[in-house]
Amino acid sequence: MANKTVSLGDETITLAVPSSMAVRYDLLSAGGVNWGRAACAALALSWHSPRKSRPKARYRFDPLEFGGRVMDELVDRGHPPPEIVAAGILAWNAATEGLLTVSEVEEAEGNSEAPEPSTSK
Repeated sequence: MANKTVSLGDETITLAVPSSMAVRYDLLSAGGVNWGRAACAALALSWHSPRKSRPKARYRFDPLEFGGRVMDELVDRGHPPPEIVAAGILAWNAATEGLLTVSEVEEAEGNSEAPEPSTSK
């Protein structure tokens, strides 16, 4: 995939897919738990421009915790949360592109449907 860019305020951010397949799958999984935090984590992990987001605390990698710290840092820089998440969604889409096949998506969709109500008594 060619590098893509997103805007955050007046800054243009170059996105590059994280090289770690494990991190990409972590982002995919985190999206099902907390979409906003997963998007923020993807934004920071894909960010290859000046003024890269770098949360200060060190901890064992957890994409949801990391995403929360990224959100807080970018809000402290003056960016509105909806703008951060919008840029993050584009980064998340790029980072997770191609990880699931069409058949896997269809199978997951089929498993998420509620069962038909029984009409017999």
